[in-house]
Amino acid sequence: MIMIMVSNAEIERLFGWKKGKAGVYASRNTLPNPVQILSCGRLWNLEDILFTAAERGWEVNQEALNEIHKSVVQNTPDAKGALQAEINTMQNYLRSLKSDIEKNQKHNQDLNDTAKSLEQQVEQQRAKLVFIQNEVAERVTQVGRLREEEKRLDEWITIKRNGVIKNNNQ
Repeated sequence: MIMIMVSNAEIERLFGWKKGKAGVYASRNTLPNPVQILSCGRLWNLEDILFTAAERGWEVNQEALNEIHKSVVQNTPDAKGALQAEINTMQNYLRSLKSDIEKNQKHNQDLNDTAKSLEQQVEQQRAKLVFIQNEVAERVTQVGRLREEEKRLDEWITIKRNGVIKNNNQ
């Protein structure tokens, strides 16, 4: 990736500032930290400056920005080759991202399939539970009927015993 470096002069042209304003902003930490400090002055990454401008709402002079880019292209040895290499790198990165996205989509589909399968299993278990609950309720009802029948039989046996005992005593 080509890093475009700018000095105070380029920054002042970018924003239409008077000479010296970039230095004042740099000393107040209004500008980002310079990438390099040389005996001729500070150098900033153009992207950092443009990002700061966007954050602060500074209007960029497009003509000055175009001049900076034009100067870089003209003064960079094999600029076309460097740009093509950067484009190739970005294309490889995009292919890598696409591959990652496809893997994530496949993983998400697998998770969705697993979730559907689990939901079906849960529904089957719920249906079994309802069936078992109904069976239990029916058996509880049958037990209640059997207890009532047992109670009636006990009463009948008691009555018969009492009747037999009375008949034998007479």
